[in-house]
Amino acid sequence: MLLKPRHLSYVLTTMGILTISAAQAGTHLPSGTHALDTMTISATRSKLAAMDSPRTISVITADEISERIGSGGLQSLLEELPGIEFSRSGGLGGQLVTRGFNSNTGRTILAIDGERYRGRSTLQFNMIDPESIERIEVIRGPASALYGSDAMNGVINIVTRRAKIDPDQDFALSPKLRALQFESGSDMAGGRVELVGGGNGFDILIGAHNREAGDYDSPLGTADNSEYSMQGLDFNIGYRPSETSRWELSGRYQDVSTGRAGGLGGAPGAPYVKVNEDPIIERYLRLGYQGENWGALADSLDAGMYIRDFETDIYNRNAKSPNVTALAHIKVYSPTIFGGHITAQKQLGDHSLSYGGDFFHEAFDGRTRQINRYNTNGDLIGHVDWHPMERDSEMLNIGTYISDDWFINEKWSLSGTLRGDFSKIDIGDALASETPTQRAAFEDNLSNNFFAVTGSLGGIYRLTPDLHLVGNLSRGFRAPSGMDMTITSVAGTVTTLPSPQLEEETNITGELGLRWYGENTELNLTAYESRYKDLISLAHVSNDLYQRRNISEATIRGVEIDGRTRLTNNWSLKYALTSTRGTDDSTGTPLAYIAPLSGRVGLRYDGLGWYSEASVRAYKGKTRIDTSQERETASYAITNIYAGMDLDRVMGADWQDWKLRVGVENLFDREGRNPSINEDLNFSNELVGNPLVEPGRSFLVKLTVDY
Repeated sequence: MLLKPRHLSYVLTTMGILTISAAQAGTHLPSGTHALDTMTISATRSKLAAMDSPRTISVITADEISERIGSGGLQSLLEELPGIEFSRSGGLGGQLVTRGFNSNTGRTILAIDGERYRGRSTLQFNMIDPESIERIEVIRGPASALYGSDAMNGVINIVTRRAKIDPDQDFALSPKLRALQFESGSDMAGGRVELVGGGNGFDILIGAHNREAGDYDSPLGTADNSEYSMQGLDFNIGYRPSETSRWELSGRYQDVSTGRAGGLGGAPGAPYVKVNEDPIIERYLRLGYQGENWGALADSLDAGMYIRDFETDIYNRNAKSPNVTALAHIKVYSPTIFGGHITAQKQLGDHSLSYGGDFFHEAFDGRTRQINRYNTNGDLIGHVDWHPMERDSEMLNIGTYISDDWFINEKWSLSGTLRGDFSKIDIGDALASETPTQRAAFEDNLSNNFFAVTGSLGGIYRLTPDLHLVGNLSRGFRAPSGMDMTITSVAGTVTTLPSPQLEEETNITGELGLRWYGENTELNLTAYESRYKDLISLAHVSNDLYQRRNISEATIRGVEIDGRTRLTNNWSLKYALTSTRGTDDSTGTPLAYIAPLSGRVGLRYDGLGWYSEASVRAYKGKTRIDTSQERETASYAITNIYAGMDLDRVMGADWQDWKLRVGVENLFDREGRNPSINEDLNFSNELVGNPLVEPGRSFLVKLTVDY
């Protein structure tokens, strides 16, 4: 490997990850290069640095998480990466669109500490306190060869924080303030406190957080029903029985209430539709292990087991009809998921092997619902008592994989992964409310088995020590979930049949890239094409009858650029550009809700103990559209400014590690409608929620403490 010291430093300081150690690299470290300690990039299930992987990888560091003080939660952090857009539905809620597909479709995986997060593809990003995160690792492109089903176009792995103490010290715990913040646009106030310490082999971090916000202001007025509250407890308790092993018990309880002012499931917003999740409850418990020196079996071993369950109450007020207002209360008290993984790593000469497996079992209890209907005078004209909406289902997935990173010589390295997955779905008993047509759809389809083989092959050719040519070819797949197969609904006179006949979706993605590691500039350029087959789409079966079927083929093409240039010792420029084009090959029409061109550029000054930064985020207007689902959008740009300082510079040594950060987002109060946000064509796009307008000018302040 031709890695210069400045390259290693860049990986450490700007990407939040460390390169592989000299022992792992074998004999390929050139003279003059120093080896740094190893940190596993959990998302790739290997100990490779991102620069040595042919996959397209980005990392959001702890400093970047701490500095981004605005609203939007986890999604607003991730939308700064190329290839990712924030499809907002409220002040907190929304999904991510990764390389053209909304995370609600289940084609992108969210993981926490390497464990798959399932159960809430629409709401999952609402459930995580950003202040509990050490870093975020993102793979863009298929990763089914590592994670199996659902990782068709990306993986987002959240690495949670641990107590940073000497485990051999005397045992002690101390209360700490982690963060306080305020945002004027929605009167959001929040904070996090922690109990941190350990000793005698233990490291302990226990955190509690709370954030409360009202409806946010936009340039067109208040975004009604965008308020939210978020509170929870989390813990991470580690124990080291030896210098080469660590056990970890972690868990989380989250209680989130949020409104959908627009977007997916909420368009067109007020006054026609009001959707609230009140509350969303998550309970999570995990036992993990990391150890080294497993002899001939492995140099290191990483394993975990977890269980997670959810409860959500959804309240839906639908006033789209001029004569009737329907109020529905839906209980989604499931699923319960348990699963785990084991990953072993072994260095054999120039080969870095990684192998292991994972599984999950998901039990989904069908939703229940009650409905009241009122006339224009407010009189109750209809009542449907509590009733199940679909059958119960269970899904089991088991997968094994092996991966090899081979450093052939100073010029060439190759990476290959092969994986097999088995999925089994069982569907529950018939419901008394099912029509004969709905019941017939389940005949001979009460148990479904899927087996898929996926793989990837990539390589890096180092044209010079600074310029690397990268290529990768991957196959991804997604097995339909039990909910995909059982979900059914009746809206007015339109009936959606259950879909137990569904088969898995697949894709093939090719990527080519250039990476430049210069003295003052680091630049990544990636071009890709993904071809999807058997996509699950809602098909028109007959008059007023629809069903999800494997009918679509699609192609996504894109170019992603990101980099950083140091202009002087104090000034630096950071930038990203994304161009995406999607086509439904079955119909020849554009895929809906894709941002055609977006970019970000930030100019930063770093002084001694302080910084300032101005950034511009811009979207090109969307004119290539699916006219059955969306309208054209206008181009817009939003300017943000930030500044921060170390308080000990003005308050004295007692304030060491305290940092004050301030900012103004949407400085010029520009109107912006992200092209990836859903809308309802039956209603005017002059409504704030159709599609949902981005927040207006807002002043922010945040106090953080590092330890």
